[in-house]
Amino acid sequence: MEGAVHSAVTHTIQELGRTGNPLVIKGVARIESIVLSREEVRLDAEVRSHVISRVMRRDFNLTSVKLFWYTKRYTCRKVAREMLDDLQAEAERLEDLARPYEMPAGPAAATCSMRIISEEAQLLFDALMLADRSLYKLMHSPLAEVAEENMGPFMRSFTILRKQVFGFVDDRRPRTSAQDGNAE
Repeated sequence: MEGAVHSAVTHTIQELGRTGNPLVIKGVARIESIVLSREEVRLDAEVRSHVISRVMRRDFNLTSVKLFWYTKRYTCRKVAREMLDDLQAEAERLEDLARPYEMPAGPAAATCSMRIISEEAQLLFDALMLADRSLYKLMHSPLAEVAEENMGPFMRSFTILRKQVFGFVDDRRPRTSAQDGNAE
């Protein structure tokens, strides 16, 4: 089953999730299609919390690609950087909450190698990893009952960033000129 392709989804890592099924990382073909003029960077993400594991597997590659193209314009780059700063601030807030607690021993829930295609993707990766470590510590602390509730502001910041770079307005994609022409 390792390396198998099912329904056009490639199993890109050999590690198994807690259920014993290979973890599927979405958007691999999209991110691999980006040709960079600089040296390629790949980082291993040892994810411990199920919340961030899901984000890394489902959203990271596609969001990185959208960020890459979105930040080609200077004004959009400024907007993206501000949103990434907000995301980092929320990750640091989680880190402050988790600071009094020790990191529990044990293996990572998932390990995957992620391709970093821009400075913005690096900032996104760093914020996600910081939030993951903090959430995992909180989940194994006296605050475990409210750990995921404390994750809410971080996830809202991530959702706002995603909506911006994907072009969503009021939970819908904006109409393109081709769609406008067909509507008449």
